[in-house]
Amino acid sequence: MSSKRKHSSTKEESKAVVERIIQLENNIVSSQQNLNDIVDILDIAKSGNVETIFVATNSLGRIFAGLWKQGLLKRSKDEKAVATSTVSEWLRSNYNEYMGVLKTQLKHPEAAIQVAALKLLMQAVVHEGENMSKSTGTYEFPNSLYLGILELILDGSEASDHLLRTLADSYLNLYDDLRYFFYRDVAKIASPDFDPFKSGRSGARTKSLVEEAESFVRNTFAVMGMVKVVPTAKEYTAFWVSAIPPAGDENSVSSAAAHRKAFSEAWIAFLRQPLTAEIYKQVLLSMHRRIIPHMVDATGLMDFLSTAYDAGGSISLLALNGLFTLIDQYNLNYPQFYEKLYALFDRNLLHVKYRARFFRLFELFMGSSHLPAYLVAAFIKRIARLSISATPAGAVTAIPVIYNLLKAHPSCMVLIHRVPGFEGDGSVGAESDPYLADEADPAKCNALSSSLWELETLQHHYYPNIATLANIFSEPFHKPKFQLEDFLDHTYATFFEGDTARLPKKAPALAAQPPTALLRTGDAISDFLVL
Repeated sequence: MSSKRKHSSTKEESKAVVERIIQLENNIVSSQQNLNDIVDILDIAKSGNVETIFVATNSLGRIFAGLWKQGLLKRSKDEKAVATSTVSEWLRSNYNEYMGVLKTQLKHPEAAIQVAALKLLMQAVVHEGENMSKSTGTYEFPNSLYLGILELILDGSEASDHLLRTLADSYLNLYDDLRYFFYRDVAKIASPDFDPFKSGRSGARTKSLVEEAESFVRNTFAVMGMVKVVPTAKEYTAFWVSAIPPAGDENSVSSAAAHRKAFSEAWIAFLRQPLTAEIYKQVLLSMHRRIIPHMVDATGLMDFLSTAYDAGGSISLLALNGLFTLIDQYNLNYPQFYEKLYALFDRNLLHVKYRARFFRLFELFMGSSHLPAYLVAAFIKRIARLSISATPAGAVTAIPVIYNLLKAHPSCMVLIHRVPGFEGDGSVGAESDPYLADEADPAKCNALSSSLWELETLQHHYYPNIATLANIFSEPFHKPKFQLEDFLDHTYATFFEGDTARLPKKAPALAAQPPTALLRTGDAISDFLVL
């Protein structure tokens, strides 16, 4: 059989199965005597192809939604009352089997099946919640079911981007109760004593704890990053399960204080997980904007940020923003802050992609007029030393930073007034420089006894624009401070674009003279050709 005939046969078989599902659904809706047909649709949902699975699960969703409305699936806390109805028991058994099928489909390789399963499970959350609320007379949220759904999604390596995006955009960003319990459940799942088999997990564990932890970190961070609504409102009223409005006390799902507490606990629990290097950086990048302002107690992040700041390299650079926010707004006392900041100025600093972000913060750190002269001089000298081995983009950042520091701290002007070779030997360079470049303590590096001979080196830089900019240190300091933003984003590409776009004032001098004829007298070839 050719592949074309085989595909046509498969398509016809799927069409026949779909028609059968529709017929079975109509039979069930028309009469309760046909409820046994639910079993046939369940069998198709378990073992069909993508098309028939999709149709079967949606058909079951409509059937069970109708049964909920008829009261045939109501769950009572009085077990004796439930046992009185054999039909309800049987329907509840099939309903639980249907829920297991939907949970299995959250791990289906097709993203469309995953999303369809999520939507049907969320409808089940509504039905369960309304039934619980009517039974107790108070607001109830079926969090055991919701927790099981979230655990399967967040722990699943099969979770597609489409599934995670649907969870965030269609549910968490729109409904306050779903977002509130999402944060609470993230904190539970991330807890070290969390037992997954008590959260509605069906079947044995199929992956190692390490694999699940990696999936949980990746998926949870993706979803939390997509949640755009932050806990700033005074009261919350948009509920997915809204049979009976909850009371407005501070521990209620409608309370702003409860939302902030859940948000804080979720992030604290998440940050205790073994984060990958990339997610670590992404968290630090957004820490000061999306996390710290909405925490109940932002000082709970001190340990995380302090550890990141002590890590060194680009991690330390990214931790600076969050750490500075805690120091500036929450009175965090961080010992030896400037000593550790000084240690970040290594040969890699002027080459990393976070250079611009770092120097924006550095300008804030050095803005105080109460900083001792030896400390400012140490930073100036370290930046000058790094600039002579930096790329043009790094050097063009270092020069304005040094100029602004000298303008803000006149006590350091001695560094440029001191004549090169000031020890009397007439030399210029590191050999006669008392500055100790390898000293980690800025108080002991002798920067204030040194000179900025590196700036004279930059005045002879191979790139003319750098040399011209460095010449500002040979002029009186009458010019205002540089706007640092104008120099932070330069790259080789911007330099090239600027130079090629500039029109030359006069034609460049050329060693070769332009020819006036095809052949000139005296050329070897002219002896063989006669024109």
